[in-house]
Amino acid sequence: MTQTKQLFSERDRALIETSVYDSTLEPRFNPLSDYLMWDDELPSNITPDGIDVLSSLWSARSLMYRGLTFSDHPINPEYSQRVWEQAIQEIPNWPGFQRLRLSAEDQQYYAKMLAKDNHFD
Repeated sequence: MTQTKQLFSERDRALIETSVYDSTLEPRFNPLSDYLMWDDELPSNITPDGIDVLSSLWSARSLMYRGLTFSDHPINPEYSQRVWEQAIQEIPNWPGFQRLRLSAEDQQYYAKMLAKDNHFD
């Protein structure tokens, strides 16, 4: 069996694994990638490489929010699925895995943000 390279450095993994899910937080929308994220999903002092992997997870999760699958990923479906599945093994306590379904309020917010023509006006 081929050894898969870890997604996160040990330091980043430790920061992510100590993050605590906070159900009271409201999501933020990333207009460049059309995903939602919550502050408890992004630990302070994580490296840029760690942020890149988390961005891939947020993008993959956004597919689920829209009723799509990894095969619907617009750029690299295989990478998206591999990173998601590997992250479940590496960082199972990441708060983002507790948000695989949106509340009705968050669904409305997400739909509104996706429908906006220009987020930068």
